[in-house]
Amino acid sequence: MTSPKHLVRLGAGAAAAAVALGVVGAGPAAADRVYPLTNCTAMSPNVVDLPYSPTRVIVSEYAGKTYLTTEFNSVWLGVGYTSRMRLDYRNLRTGQRGVRFSTRHVSPPYTGTHQIVIATSSLGRGPVRLVLNATNSNALWSIPAPTCTSTIVVR
Repeated sequence: MTSPKHLVRLGAGAAAAAVALGVVGAGPAAADRVYPLTNCTAMSPNVVDLPYSPTRVIVSEYAGKTYLTTEFNSVWLGVGYTSRMRLDYRNLRTGQRGVRFSTRHVSPPYTGTHQIVIATSSLGRGPVRLVLNATNSNALWSIPAPTCTSTIVVR
């Protein structure tokens, strides 16, 4: 199994997801890659809260699958909010494309994560453009976040 030192490199949310998915243990976390997301910051639906602001995509590849993880936070103890995300992807070399969806709830003090698993053969190898669209909701209303983008490299 991977040592706790390797789990720290993943980030708390991604490490928990990796352990739950059985990704960790096959190799060091250093094989994971991190890519920045652009233009993602939006107001939390809880208004007086941390903004919805995923800053990165953590990419892991294992057993023919590519794992994509983004993180978001809330400080409203016991309340949190729900984030619904649409991920569009397009391989810039092969033209392969697709859409995936994720719905997650963040309850403080924990980090929320969107975790998408895609067969590597569906993504294709090489540069892949990601476009994320999220809508964040609480019991009163929903607030759409700006469109976020990143380009990752699938090996």
